[in-house]
Amino acid sequence: MKEKHANIPVFIPHAGCPHRCVFCDQERISGAVMPKKEELAGIVERALATLGGRRAEIAFFGGSFTAIDRALMTGYLESVYPYVKSGQVDGIRLSTRPDCVSGEVLDILEAYGVTTIELGVQSMSDRVLHLSGRGHTARQSEEAFARIKERRTFRVVGQMMLGLPGSGRRTDAATARRICACGADGARIYPTAVLSGTALEALWKAGKYRPLTLEEGVRRGADCLEIFLENGVEVLRMGLCAEESVGSAAVAGCYHPAYGEMVRSAVYGRMLDAQFAALGVEKNEKITVYAAPGECSAVCGYKKENKSRLINRYGCEVRFAEDDRLGAYMTRPERGNDSALKIT
Repeated sequence: MKEKHANIPVFIPHAGCPHRCVFCDQERISGAVMPKKEELAGIVERALATLGGRRAEIAFFGGSFTAIDRALMTGYLESVYPYVKSGQVDGIRLSTRPDCVSGEVLDILEAYGVTTIELGVQSMSDRVLHLSGRGHTARQSEEAFARIKERRTFRVVGQMMLGLPGSGRRTDAATARRICACGADGARIYPTAVLSGTALEALWKAGKYRPLTLEEGVRRGADCLEIFLENGVEVLRMGLCAEESVGSAAVAGCYHPAYGEMVRSAVYGRMLDAQFAALGVEKNEKITVYAAPGECSAVCGYKKENKSRLINRYGCEVRFAEDDRLGAYMTRPERGNDSALKIT
């Protein structure tokens, strides 16, 4: 079983960002308080006391860490590096922009025990990046990946957004493929939510932007998850965390606290549809779907949608059972059922 891992989050708002992305709530970010480097030890100590033996990385999230003032950046790293050196944490992870990852920056990060760099790629379409006000190109994202991978020191994660201005289902899928081609070790998938007070809200109200529906956001998320799975790229998260204050600020677009669960359900649903068709399931048959331990709920579907659809389509009886020989995103439907296994 994979060892449980945790992040010790330190929020670093990038108040001085030279670019104003259309989806970004710049006022909220500018009003956030940057932590003092003297406060970091307390943040880490309190988190370590709650980990219960889990391994962890200190995670600088919330902005472009390598774009903040250089002295402040190194001050933050100096403050937490003793926890890396002593082995109390496994390393440091951070998020940043693709155009803020120079060789000099990587030298600094390497010296202070940074283990994971998350790149806010968002899209690999230059048109989408331009319309979104990102201020960097797809080529710069590819160069940043190459520069980081060349060190053989860091894990690199590609963060992407679905449904940005000018994007479509194919565009988003192409971004996922290019992130894989760049050698990403992990990925995050964020559907675009329209936040109040943003340029994106103004575009939407002017009829110049059509936000993602939840249904379309789940469909595109499932497309990208399948691509990452096929290429062995671990998807760390789908959808924003509740604590990222999106729920209260979202006025349109794709936002739901169970978004990740919905996407997983959709991927399992696609698998089951193909497998039931290949099996030639007939009316009144009893079918048991075997899945990895702990995965039966996701396989059954969000609000049991996969189970309901299969029963309605084939007129069969469907049960779900665990098989410890299977891994995540593996299912095996069989006729009949095995009472020796856990059936749900």
